[in-house]
Amino acid sequence: MAIGLLPRASAPMTAGVVAAVLVSGLLPVAFMLATGRLVGAITRYNGTDGLTSGTGRAILAALGLAVVLFIASQVMEPFRLLLAQRLGRRLDLHLRARVMRATLAPTGIGHLEDPAKLDTISLARGVGPGDWTPAGAVVGLAGIASNYVQGLSSAVVLGRYWWWLALILVVVNVFIRLRFRDTLIKIVDVMIGEARALRRTMYYRDLSLTAGAAKEVRVFGLRAWIGDRFRSHWYAAMREVWRQRASSRPAMVMIIAGFAAAHIGALAVVARAAVRGEIDVAALAVMTQSVFGVGALGNIDDSDTLVIYGVAAIPSVAELERVVAEEARAALPVTADPAGLPVDAIRFEGVRFTYPGRDEPVYEGLDLTIPAGRSLAIVGANGAGKTTLVKLLARLYEPQAGSITTDGIDIRAFDARAWQRRIAAIFQDFVQYPLSAADNIGIGVIERIDDRVLIEAAARRAGAHDIIEALPHGWDTLLSRQFREGADLSGGQWQRIALARALFAVAGGSSVLVLDEPTANLDVRAEVALFDRFLDLTRGLTTILISHRFSTVRRADRIVVLDGGKVSEEGTHDELMALGGTYATMFGLQAARFAEPVEA
Repeated sequence: MAIGLLPRASAPMTAGVVAAVLVSGLLPVAFMLATGRLVGAITRYNGTDGLTSGTGRAILAALGLAVVLFIASQVMEPFRLLLAQRLGRRLDLHLRARVMRATLAPTGIGHLEDPAKLDTISLARGVGPGDWTPAGAVVGLAGIASNYVQGLSSAVVLGRYWWWLALILVVVNVFIRLRFRDTLIKIVDVMIGEARALRRTMYYRDLSLTAGAAKEVRVFGLRAWIGDRFRSHWYAAMREVWRQRASSRPAMVMIIAGFAAAHIGALAVVARAAVRGEIDVAALAVMTQSVFGVGALGNIDDSDTLVIYGVAAIPSVAELERVVAEEARAALPVTADPAGLPVDAIRFEGVRFTYPGRDEPVYEGLDLTIPAGRSLAIVGANGAGKTTLVKLLARLYEPQAGSITTDGIDIRAFDARAWQRRIAAIFQDFVQYPLSAADNIGIGVIERIDDRVLIEAAARRAGAHDIIEALPHGWDTLLSRQFREGADLSGGQWQRIALARALFAVAGGSSVLVLDEPTANLDVRAEVALFDRFLDLTRGLTTILISHRFSTVRRADRIVVLDGGKVSEEGTHDELMALGGTYATMFGLQAARFAEPVEA
């Protein structure tokens, strides 16, 4: 499978590796014949002829040829390795690009939260504790192929005297290699079965090596705990691998004993022929080396390990592409254009949705109307499904039943990416990109990422302009301390950058603005300043506001309360307060916290 992919990675480099394999495999055999010729010339030398005699010149010529071939074989080995490594990196790049395309192809994110698909993605990136990749397989294949060229060529030389002996050695050595290969395949199959456990192990490894959790790891004294968890998951994942290895050892010992016996017997045949005078000293030198040369066919080294572990990732790449292709075929055909929508309203009608791998539904018959050009706030207890509603609206997930329509058109009739571009969102877990300040905003409309005027306008509206201007390199400052001359921002400052990104998307043509906890990292004064401008920021937009802070949602045109996967209350702030239901109770509890007297 890996061999068929090599020309796609680089046809010229593949041809170069093939040529290097042939030359590196034939050079040891040529050196073997040259040494035989040298030995033969030396045996003909009577000790009185000078090196200028015919015999002397023959010795010098044979010696020179042997030296040249020896040097060439020593040079060709690292050269072949270098070419194979470069081709392997090309293959890795080719396959990684396929994994990235397959992972990014779905318009939704369900495959990135599905444990089974995550295991497939993990395997496609590399197998085993060392993340073995196809690059290593190319190096291993080149080594094995070179061994085969050397072994079969040596068998041809040996077969000139004893064809049956050459045949026996070829069969024995090939059998040994295949038996060793089968053992490795069984071990890799066990590792693939332990993909989830190994993925968990790598999580604890990354937890100790990356900056994300560094503060809590140290403050809570988690270093020993992480180490213990890493070891326990590692041993749990590898225990079956070690058992498989242990069960194969007796058979491998017997096979190696057979290998030794076959080669000792072959050397005995050669020695017996020499003693009987059936072959001369030159032939003895060549035949002895031929026996060891055929042994290259059964040479057990890292090459087989590199190949078996390396190619194991390739089927997972194909499986990932197959799963993605099936999901694409299951999508409804595109029959409408979302440009200019919504004009009237977005409606959730009888929507039922359950996250993959869970039994409890988030929604079971949700009905909700979101008027176009107005602001709608969504409140509810944790787990009520507030953020899930936005994920469904943005087609990051598809409902299992019911429909989501805009102006009466099911949003599944739109091209998913075209519909997603109609939505500008600041999610609760927005990304802090290690890019420049300008690019962090500009990616809201990637086609206009260089429009500095529009970017600065969005930053002003979000209150981020002065923050960026004060950075060491202004708009070109990298927002990450992991880079030289980079800078980091506070949580509130990052939130303004994320809001500017969403507003830039609005300026670029998005008509639905989603604000998921947009003030979570802002202090009280910044929050008040932002929502004093809420009506200006959202004027003319279909706005969905999700927040736990009731002081902010009261400014929305309409408010809905989600409870039990359904809309339990709906109205303006004043109407819901007058109703005296869940909203009024939650608002009162939150307001009471700020009304309590401060003890002296």
